[in-house]
Amino acid sequence: MLDEELSGAMDISVLSCQRYTPGETVEGTFYDFEIYMGLTDMDMLSSTFDENLLPGTRQLVFHRDSMTISNSPEDWVDFSLDEVFWYNGENNLVVEFLWSSADTDDSCMYTWHWNTGSIRSINGDYSSSTGTMGSLLIMFRFQGELHCSIDTFAGIKSTLGS
Repeated sequence: MLDEELSGAMDISVLSCQRYTPGETVEGTFYDFEIYMGLTDMDMLSSTFDENLLPGTRQLVFHRDSMTISNSPEDWVDFSLDEVFWYNGENNLVVEFLWSSADTDDSCMYTWHWNTGSIRSINGDYSSSTGTMGSLLIMFRFQGELHCSIDTFAGIKSTLGS
């Protein structure tokens, strides 16, 4: 996610994806399911996963040995994070989903997405260091506590002429 697409600095405590499921409720069990978050200064990603993150910013925020996801079409799938992620409001945010295998028809979790017009997503195998680049980005919803920067109130005061 680009910094201008987010609401500024925040502690992210819940990450949600809107599930795309044509027809009825779909259920799948995912193994070694993990979500990582990190920061990048790049607007377009490379095909090598580790090259896209600023050093030291990749953080495991959610882990389940196995996780069954079952929901109706159009429902949001909420992941209450095990660890709150501090998003600084300045860099771009990287969200990484991993699972080793799944008991679903095709080992996928279908979500609504949008075409960003630039390379902002990568798909790859569980243990691969590289992936296939694309312009489709998952429709995310972030929940957490927003933070104001130190100069926010001074900036407001000077704008008002006080």
